Amino acid sequence: MASISQREWRHVAYFTVGVLVITTVPYLLAWWLQDRSWLFNGFVFGVEDGNAYLGKMRLGVRGYWDFFLFFTPEAHASAPLFYLPYILPGQFLGLFMDSHDPALFGWMVLTFHAMRLGFDALLIVSIYRFIALFLDTSSQRFMALLLACLGGGLGWLLILIGKSNLLGDLPAEFYIPEGFSFYILYGLPHIALARALLLIGLHLLITQPRYAQAIGAGLCWAGVGLCVPFYLLVIYGILGGWGLARWLRNKRFPKAFAVQGLLASSLTFPLLLYYLMVFNQNKAFAQWSSQNLLPSPHPLHYLLAYGILAILAMFSLRRYLPITDTNALLIAWVLMVPLWVYLPINVQRRLAEGVLVPLAILATPALFHVRWQMGIVVILLLSSLLLLIGSTFAVLQQTRPIYRPYDEVAALDWLNDYADENAVALGTFETGNFLPARTNLRAFLGHGPETLYASDKRDLVDRFFADQMTEAERLSFYEQYHIRYIFYGPLERELASHQAQPTWTHSVALLYDYDGYQIFEVLLTCTDETCALGCHCSSLPSR
Repeated sequence: MASISQREWRHVAYFTVGVLVITTVPYLLAWWLQDRSWLFNGFVFGVEDGNAYLGKMRLGVRGYWDFFLFFTPEAHASAPLFYLPYILPGQFLGLFMDSHDPALFGWMVLTFHAMRLGFDALLIVSIYRFIALFLDTSSQRFMALLLACLGGGLGWLLILIGKSNLLGDLPAEFYIPEGFSFYILYGLPHIALARALLLIGLHLLITQPRYAQAIGAGLCWAGVGLCVPFYLLVIYGILGGWGLARWLRNKRFPKAFAVQGLLASSLTFPLLLYYLMVFNQNKAFAQWSSQNLLPSPHPLHYLLAYGILAILAMFSLRRYLPITDTNALLIAWVLMVPLWVYLPINVQRRLAEGVLVPLAILATPALFHVRWQMGIVVILLLSSLLLLIGSTFAVLQQTRPIYRPYDEVAALDWLNDYADENAVALGTFETGNFLPARTNLRAFLGHGPETLYASDKRDLVDRFFADQMTEAERLSFYEQYHIRYIFYGPLERELASHQAQPTWTHSVALLYDYDGYQIFEVLLTCTDETCALGCHCSSLPSR
């Protein structure tokens, strides 16, 4: 390993700034385009999950350290140590802002993007330091950095020829952030932090194989687990594969490495056991986990995504890279991923986490000896460029979900100002997805995995707004799910076929009626001792 010069670090800094700029321009464009009719939601892709991240940040603002599912009405126990990368910044914002302040949403979005820029910079630096452990020349290191941060495969080709849904799946580069870095750099700060900590831990084990460094690696990997619990399995797999590769290469068990690896891993075992216990004992969390289906696409998609890099990596290993104990890490990591991503678990594609980094390192030496080097590089960068261009064009359309109607936002702000916290509000899926990001309420329906039994609830929402429930069914529906408020805007009216006055409106109290948005309160008869909805039934001020 050659040292990294100050000149190299300057170039890394320039590259980092360049990446941060190009990934920020679409967001700035969206902010500039918002007006009194449409307000920017804060995300240019993955809006459904983006609203979920803001909802978790809002929990911190409200003083919560424990996480609970606010996209579902079922009562359940909360749990600590989930989504701390968002709850912690929320706690900080809560020192200065009230959760009923409409300006909070904008500050949460700004905080999210400040995290994105900071963690992206950390990730790029961590990738370069990791690359420098294996490649000696600065030119090869920068090439590997470019591929590891912005590289992809031939998924763009499927988009251009109109086969974007080949074999039932999108190209892998366009929806699997674990397998590609640009997606993360563009808008997933908690994963950027997790990958940076994963690489820093590996760096410590490689450069300083002593007990103190092993403890440091373990602490980094505990941080990985706090960001994304599933990634602990990736770390164990990497260490196991690396140890096995060293054993086979040297024909003797790597005892010192095994001790250090176990020491580092042992610091994460309590965290993993805790998560397993929560998902086993908390029925709501168990259902959430079972719904979090992230299957791998058809193998052809992985072949298209990684095929060019894999071929170059094989040539590198045959001619340009010696197989050392250190390089064995890269080889083992790359070879094991095709097995991991098809294990019979519900989060298959998450196990591809970070594989682009070792693959880019292995491919780079051979790439430097290919005649059409720059042409290949351009081909490998086109998927990231297409994702950037596609999201920018989406920003220019000024429609949901990237933007929200101003009148909808005003109605939600009114509801947040007057409603009881954690009360359940009923609306369409899209309304419910935005609701916990903008208010302190819980949504009946609003997120794929985090709404329990989401498909059943979609059917109930469709039936309710289509006015297909009897009076008795509606009362049972309200009571079973503790529904307190009904949000009725253009999205809900589409389900109602634009009926002037659906039947269900006769038995609820109208609280808000402005610019095409109405909010109703469900008022059931309560005894002196208990409330059928588990909450106060006093009417709120109407507008």
